[in-house]
Amino acid sequence: MSSTLHRELRILDPKSVRVTAAYLDEVDVEINGELIQGVRPRKPFPYSHPEIVIFYKGNEEIGILKDYRMLDSESRGTLEKALRIVYFMPEIRKVLSIRWVQGRYEWRVVTDKGEEKFETWSRCVRVLPDGRLVVKDIYSRAYIVEHPEKLDAKSKALLTMMI
Repeated sequence: MSSTLHRELRILDPKSVRVTAAYLDEVDVEINGELIQGVRPRKPFPYSHPEIVIFYKGNEEIGILKDYRMLDSESRGTLEKALRIVYFMPEIRKVLSIRWVQGRYEWRVVTDKGEEKFETWSRCVRVLPDGRLVVKDIYSRAYIVEHPEKLDAKSKALLTMMI
């Protein structure tokens, strides 16, 4: 077995981490006073614990923040700026239709960015622990339903079919 399989998880103490700059999908991170530039923040999939962030430099894992919300407010804001770019997810506000077309489900939805059409392979709605829903299309793009309880009855029924 390769040595990378035996490496220990490095859990980072949010008090020892400062995110000093954001450049699109990368950040500069200071850990215990050591500056590391060009770090890619990523969330583990499925997005069932959106507070967890894993930092990578190239293919090497630098460490894991179990809850990035515990960072100081400036670092948290800087990190969230990069995460919004990495995890750009349109918010579904209404489901107009879901049809079975040639082995795929074709969705028509209204999002916060306008009307969208996308396809999924199967039941593709994941319920997050906080009640939000994530829908993944055939190209692995994600859509979020922030407040499923506020949707109209038809949207709720269609989404429930796909869970």
